[in-house]
Amino acid sequence: MKRLNGSIVYVILFGITVCIFLLSAAFQVPFKIAKATALKSGDFDPSLFKHPPLKYAPFTRWWWPGNDVTKEELTREVDLLADHHFGGVEIQPFALIIPVKGGKAQQDRITGYDSPEYYDNLRTVLDEAIKKGLTVDLTDGSGWPAGGPHLTEEDNNLTLEFGTANLTGGKAVSVAIPRPVRGDRPTARLQVVMAAKTLKDNADQPKESLYLDSLSAIDLTAFVQDNKLNWDAPAGNWKVVAFWGIPDGEKPSIIAKKDAGYVMNHWDSTKVLKNYDYLFGDRTGLASYFGRPLRAIFDDSYEFRANRNYSWDFLNYFKEKRGYDARKWLGANMQLGYNNMYARMSAPDAPFDIVFSDEDWRLRYDYDLTLSELLGKNFLDASRHWTESRGLLHRTQTYGFNMDMIASAGLASIPETETMMEGSGSEGAMKLITSGAHLYNKPVTSAESAVFINRAFMTTPQKLRMVADKLFAVGVNQMIFHGTSYTYHPEGYVKEGWYPWTNNVITGINFSSNISESDPFWKYQTDINQYIARTQYALRTGKPHADVLIYYPFLNFDDGAVNPEEILTEGYLKGIEPTLPVAPTKINKRTPQQIWYEKVSKLTNKLEASGVSWEWVNDASIQEAELNANKQIEIRGNVYQTLLLADAPFIQLKSAAQINALSKKGMKLLTVGTLPEKQPGFLNFRENDKTTKVLIAEAANTKNSLHVDSSDGFNKAISGLSMKVKYARPYDFVRTHQRDMTDGSRIQFIWNKSDRWQKISIDLDPSFTDSYWLNAEDGSITQNHSRQISYMLPPYCSRLLYANTKKVISKGLLSTPKTMEVSTSPILTVNNWNINADSVTVSHSELFDWKDNSQFKFQGTKGVYTSSFKLNKQNGTKYYIDLGKVYFTADMRINGKAAGSLLYAPYRMDITSFIVQGENHIVITVTTTQLNHFIGLATSGDKFYKQFKGQENRLMSAGLAGPVTIYSVLNHK
Repeated sequence: MKRLNGSIVYVILFGITVCIFLLSAAFQVPFKIAKATALKSGDFDPSLFKHPPLKYAPFTRWWWPGNDVTKEELTREVDLLADHHFGGVEIQPFALIIPVKGGKAQQDRITGYDSPEYYDNLRTVLDEAIKKGLTVDLTDGSGWPAGGPHLTEEDNNLTLEFGTANLTGGKAVSVAIPRPVRGDRPTARLQVVMAAKTLKDNADQPKESLYLDSLSAIDLTAFVQDNKLNWDAPAGNWKVVAFWGIPDGEKPSIIAKKDAGYVMNHWDSTKVLKNYDYLFGDRTGLASYFGRPLRAIFDDSYEFRANRNYSWDFLNYFKEKRGYDARKWLGANMQLGYNNMYARMSAPDAPFDIVFSDEDWRLRYDYDLTLSELLGKNFLDASRHWTESRGLLHRTQTYGFNMDMIASAGLASIPETETMMEGSGSEGAMKLITSGAHLYNKPVTSAESAVFINRAFMTTPQKLRMVADKLFAVGVNQMIFHGTSYTYHPEGYVKEGWYPWTNNVITGINFSSNISESDPFWKYQTDINQYIARTQYALRTGKPHADVLIYYPFLNFDDGAVNPEEILTEGYLKGIEPTLPVAPTKINKRTPQQIWYEKVSKLTNKLEASGVSWEWVNDASIQEAELNANKQIEIRGNVYQTLLLADAPFIQLKSAAQINALSKKGMKLLTVGTLPEKQPGFLNFRENDKTTKVLIAEAANTKNSLHVDSSDGFNKAISGLSMKVKYARPYDFVRTHQRDMTDGSRIQFIWNKSDRWQKISIDLDPSFTDSYWLNAEDGSITQNHSRQISYMLPPYCSRLLYANTKKVISKGLLSTPKTMEVSTSPILTVNNWNINADSVTVSHSELFDWKDNSQFKFQGTKGVYTSSFKLNKQNGTKYYIDLGKVYFTADMRINGKAAGSLLYAPYRMDITSFIVQGENHIVITVTTTQLNHFIGLATSGDKFYKQFKGQENRLMSAGLAGPVTIYSVLNHK
């Protein structure tokens, strides 16, 4: 799921970030069929834009302290969330409640998940949710990953481990089968025994790799009897290696049960269904809620503790799909922490245990691809079929180990990404999930949103807006906040109440975001949610449009691969928030994925700047591609103009053959940099590499193919694409997502990711009869009157373009365009302020950032600024106030009247109707975060905030830093 820092406890709890809720299902009612197509919204309806149905509003992950809840409080909180325009909740009951001073009775309530009382509480929530129109998703059990005491060790995830023995050949030998050197358990089952001659005997150096002669490697499993290897060994020094399948012993983390049980085997459909049948069966009484309000079962990302994931049917499936027997080559896959991120954190530079040759990476590719396909077959397919046959859906994060994330996303009812995906929350990583959703026709892609490591109490309305826009730009259309705590005040907790992701006992826990009543910005949550709901409604209409498919050669995404032009990497706001702690690591070498993505991100930046929409494409989808009558690429009904191969280090042979065939039929192929000359599989790799090289070279030389090496050549190539919404020039500040309606109309989300005002100019295709700008902040719609249109985008803001082919929006839905000129001639700057925060007051002061002021740096979350200014008010002139830098919201009163609230940049407001001739009085109340105040409390010795001790140099910006400027603009009406 993510990149980790700190202690092992910290790492373990980090994985829990994505946990969510409980659930049940039943058989006592006739089965209903839930289809992902039911999530589709049809074409865009302008009459719904300002007030879309509540289902389009963001959800939030709702953390419960196990079952230590009351019906009264649950009902109140459902009502509260509905009143603040949340569309739904995920329920996650877990036991991250520290300390617990309420004795055995409280502990019993906390660990009372999966009890009759728990389901009674849950039904109370479901009944109230129906009344309020809220949707409810439930986590696959309590804690994370899915499992519990209803599962035994036999039901547990498996790991592949090995043991070795030395023997001298030239005679008949009978040796005991060596037990595993890691993770041995009585339930281990022998899978394979092989042997090979050693090339380098380093048995006395266990930290080094064991080098084996690949030419001598032999599968000896057939020679095993009664736990002994009986073999006529040829002459030489041999290493015998025994491979064992072992339940890995993993238990769900922070499960709200005294007995944690075991994590279910995700590679065994019988165990997956056993888990669902228990958690969602008749005994729970939940079946009558399936489909309303219960929508989905949720499974978090797949960071399991198995050292090397394995399944009982792995070897047979591998041989069927990869075309050769894996038995004698299993050793190439052995490395401490290969699939266990917790072990990998403790030994980041662990070598591979067994080495055959420099081609071992192919063996690992085949192994990983096989695991990915088996997970799809035994977990994703099984989960989707089980849920959808009962009127539910399966929502899941399809990543966590080296797997085909694109194909896996296509197997979920609702695939999900997150803002901390693969550690940094890279747009390239998140786009793997949205691309999979689009390639496989999944209408909704959700995101675990506003979750960042080491960013607790740094979430503001501005940051939520930026998080939302970054997600929308990569193709997400349902945000699920991480998250909201049940209101809970156990003894020994801070006065703000329980927030599970930072506490004064385990000081390594530090995650955002706390979207709840205890957050000082809660009063603005309705406005934030309405912005998100309007945008999400627009981005669920029609279907996604992409011009270019970029071949993605890898299965996973490297957590160190980041586009330097993107913002909010690891949730960091430069210049406002403290820098991230430097993670200790022993690995400094850049990976192939990092090197490749650095090159390709330069191309994607050019595509974005030119308004060319793009998505990743995997091998499985290329192999299904066809050409339509217009020689365009069609995959599962989705149409694309061009396939881009950019410096791909390899490509599957079947993909190369399909690209070759389609290119000869007229497919547009754009190649950049080095052409792939190999395929990643191990089978006949020398011969297949040669074939792959020839196939790609031929494809690159067909009539409709173009190869470029320079930036100028690439720019020229993309300028030749057919663009119905064409930018007048490249804009490097832009990120976009596009949706096509059935009548040819277009919804285009356009995000200015920069901190400056930016003008964008666009030429529209003649097929569009009208176009409109949609402002999701207030729901306004303004009409354009030409095919050449432009817009001045505020800093960090977005707008939706609706280009229409047939329907004209009625005048009753239209708004008058707001004047948003950025004046270069300010009338005056307000410099003299009285400032009050808690018990501190200064008079006649200039503005400053609180973090730089010894009196204000540890103050609470509210500052009141008062001042006055004189104005010679002119008729026919509009007046604006620009507050400059605001940390982070501003509520204004002018001449005793409430003028409004500013939540995001630009902190600029029309004040024409509030000002008077002569003297004007202004009061600005600024709300800032809790972080600096908590650090101050820790500094003063308050033990309840000791997790913030020693962070005096990690303060956030706070207060009103200005400058506050009054502008005038001539009103041309």
